[in-house]
Amino acid sequence: MTPTKLSCPHGVRMKTKNEFKESETSKIPEGFHLITLGKLVTFQRGYDLPKKKRKKGNYPVVASNGIVDYHNEFRVEGAGVTIGRSGNLGEPLYIKQDYWPLNTTLYVKKFHNSDPLFVYYFLNTLDLKKYNSGSAVPSLNRNYIHPIKIIVPENIEEQKKISSFLRLFDDKIELNRRMNTTLEQIAQAIFKHWFIDFEFPDENGQPYRSSGGEMVDSELGEIPAGWMYKSAESIANVGIGKTPPRKQAELFSKDCNDVRWVSIRDMGESGTYMLDTSEYLTESAVNKFNVRVVPNNTVLLSFKLTIGRVVLTDGEMTTNEAIAHFKLTHEPYVSSEYLYLYLRNFDYERLGSTSSIAQAVNSKTIKSMPILVPQREVLNEFTAKISTIFEMIKSNQKESRNLAQMRDALLPKLISGKLRVNTIGKNGGQIYENEEFS
Repeated sequence: MTPTKLSCPHGVRMKTKNEFKESETSKIPEGFHLITLGKLVTFQRGYDLPKKKRKKGNYPVVASNGIVDYHNEFRVEGAGVTIGRSGNLGEPLYIKQDYWPLNTTLYVKKFHNSDPLFVYYFLNTLDLKKYNSGSAVPSLNRNYIHPIKIIVPENIEEQKKISSFLRLFDDKIELNRRMNTTLEQIAQAIFKHWFIDFEFPDENGQPYRSSGGEMVDSELGEIPAGWMYKSAESIANVGIGKTPPRKQAELFSKDCNDVRWVSIRDMGESGTYMLDTSEYLTESAVNKFNVRVVPNNTVLLSFKLTIGRVVLTDGEMTTNEAIAHFKLTHEPYVSSEYLYLYLRNFDYERLGSTSSIAQAVNSKTIKSMPILVPQREVLNEFTAKISTIFEMIKSNQKESRNLAQMRDALLPKLISGKLRVNTIGKNGGQIYENEEFS
């Protein structure tokens, strides 16, 4: 079975390859100029700071994959920009405060009267990976990228107009992220109150346990009378994903029209709901290798190497073999929302010894996991109460995705001058098409 096709709202952010071409000399818009990247900014290699020498503080420690720690000292003062020197090659990051760039990064040492936020957005339009220095380990050398010819606004005020407009999108995305963090915390608190403290409302609306509700012994401690533990495979069809042969590159895709294929890394970068994936499988790969299709609103759990990442699916998709999915029955013992919160609170150390849990957990272990099954009346009341929170979380995630796509579509046009920013105010910004390109 192949997942139902969506309208492809999800996708991978693509670099725009904004470097200057000799044939484009006549396309330099008014107020822009042709310079080298090294004239816009000066890059410098970051500094060593082994983990054993880090002391907890308030200053971000920045690697090629983002902020990885906090230290009590900094090497760069003020807001800054880094790009990946090794690892995530060329990936830019904007830091709002004093920070310590590690030697896996190149950081901007001098901005040459350029707006730091504009520089960050501009670097997102460049495909810097192709400037790999050619060593055995892929890396960027600042001497390779400083000579790149680019077209940018001449004055910092125009740069700030562009960056302020784009920042409107990112500010709203960040607000949605914080809202979702709060919503998930509320959901977790309600779950803990009901199903860990067992203080769900009794028939009189009073907290069950503290009001003298009957508790009985189970293999995993006291639980309310009428409740039970059941194995995961007895409450759901527990399936495991699959990876087609990597040697057959044609089976894999970056095209969002193909079938979403979830990895553990995707789960780590997702919110509560899995909307986007970094790789896709072709329909032929799904059918030829019988890769299981995961239904909509299904709980996913990572159980190899990184154990305990949990998300809900938004639409049908597939996963790799390190991820289990829990397809509920038509008359389920639990709801997807309940199971998501239950697995988020589960103690995975009980599945194997602490020294070898990553090797000990397998599909058989996952299928035999104990799942607490409450009485149906309690479950239904909880699901009705919590479902609104999950719908809000999903809505915020989708809005953020749409905003990110709009930002990414506008970004190269604003950076190149094809679209110009008129004003930025409290209610947003205004842009207009540059007649030079019409």
